[in-house]
Amino acid sequence: MNTAEKKVVRIAIFLFAVGMLVRFLPWGLPAIETVDIGDRPKVAQMSKNSESSQSRLEYGEQVPAGALAIAGDAPESGEKKAPKRAKKKKAVVHFPLRINAATADELCALKGVGPKLADKIIAFREANGPFGGPSSLQKVPGIGKKKLEGILPWVIFD
Repeated sequence: MNTAEKKVVRIAIFLFAVGMLVRFLPWGLPAIETVDIGDRPKVAQMSKNSESSQSRLEYGEQVPAGALAIAGDAPESGEKKAPKRAKKKKAVVHFPLRINAATADELCALKGVGPKLADKIIAFREANGPFGGPSSLQKVPGIGKKKLEGILPWVIFD
């Protein structure tokens, strides 16, 4: 090993040791209690939803949504909070995918296939009937030889 490689190895070992030391110290890492925003510091407090304001999280615990709030950021009594958006659940796709019965969401799970190409595949399938094999799938505008090779291992023609 040359000198530069030795320095890199030493730095890597040092960082590993520091990481292990911080990870397994009995006193843990210090908690953040104040946040400087602009000119005035704000004190972090537990929200009313939590069990107690003195509770502490252990390493690796998940923080529930809305569990922490910053003092002074609560809406005024007359203001209303914006409604939370519902997250769209992703459809579970089982491979190999039946190309002649797949929906647009299922087709989007294929590598290299986005919503526009999925719509093109469905429109081509409805106009020309079910796909008989790879050659008929390649006739879809937007699917070339390379993209077809990436799609074929994940689809079946029935």
